[in-house]
Amino acid sequence: MEGDDVAYLEAAATVDERAHSAAGDAAFRAALADAGGDGGVRVLEAGAGTCGVLRRLLAADALPAGEWVAVDTDERVLSAGRHRLAAAARAAGRGVETEGSTTTLRSPDGGALRVRFRIADVRTVAAEGPFDGVVARSFADLLAPDDVLALLRTAAPDGWYHLPLTFDGATRFAPSHPVDDGVVDAFHGTMRERGRAATLLAGRFAEAGTPPAVDERADWVVEGDGDGGYPADEATFLRTVLDTVVASVRESGAVADATLADWAETREDQLDRGALGYVAENRDLFGRVP
Repeated sequence: MEGDDVAYLEAAATVDERAHSAAGDAAFRAALADAGGDGGVRVLEAGAGTCGVLRRLLAADALPAGEWVAVDTDERVLSAGRHRLAAAARAAGRGVETEGSTTTLRSPDGGALRVRFRIADVRTVAAEGPFDGVVARSFADLLAPDDVLALLRTAAPDGWYHLPLTFDGATRFAPSHPVDDGVVDAFHGTMRERGRAATLLAGRFAEAGTPPAVDERADWVVEGDGDGGYPADEATFLRTVLDTVVASVRESGAVADATLADWAETREDQLDRGALGYVAENRDLFGRVP
C-alpha cells in the first residue's frame, strides 16, 4: 500500500472488525482453546503487522496460553505492533514481561502467552515447526495457492489454518464513474497472484483432500457516516487504498494519464466530502491442513 503502513493498518482496524465472519472467529478460537495440551498452543502468524489479530483476541479475553511466533518482513510495522500489544495488555490488567525479541503476556489465572517477534520471510520461519496452526490475515492472497499450501504443510503438517480477510478478486467504488471498469481492471492486473485468491485456495485445498471447514464472505465495506465524514479513522484507510490504486494503474500504463487523472480527482473530491464508498470482496477460510 502507498503511504504509512502503520497508519494504514491501524486505520483498517474498524474495517477489519466489521468484515470478520462469526463462523471464522468461532472456529479459530475453538482451535486455540483445544490445541497444545499442557504446554499450550503453538501458532505461527504470517504478516503479523501491528499485531491486530493478537490485540483482537486480547480484547475478547480469548488469548491462549503457549507460544505465538509473529512474523513480518517490515521491522517498523512489527515493532509498532509489539508496543501496541504490550500497552493493550497492560490496560487489560495483564502482566507484561519483555526479554530480547520475546514479550510474555500473563493472565490473572497464571496462564502465559509468549509472543516471539521475527523479522523474516515466514517461509523460512515455517521450517522451525511443527506448529499447531498458522494464521495469516490479509496475507494468503500475496502468494500462489501452491505456495500457501506448501507453507502450511511445512509449518503445521497435522494442524489447522486460519486465513481471514483473504482477497477474492473484486474491488468496487461508489458512486459509479464512467471509467471505473478500465481503472479497476488495470488495478487488478497489477496484483500478482491476487485474482480470485480465496476461491482458488479453497479449490486447491479441496483438490488436496480437505476442503475448508469454514468459507465465509468477509468483505471490507467503507461508507460515509452521513455527516460528511467516515467512522473512526476510515478516511485514512480509504485514502491509502485510493492512492495505491492510482499509483499502481499509473505505473502500469494501462489507462491514459488524462483519464486516470480525471478519475482520481473525482474520487479524491468524493473522499474529502465523505461521499466515496468502497468494497473489496474477501473470504474467511479455516480448516485442517491437507
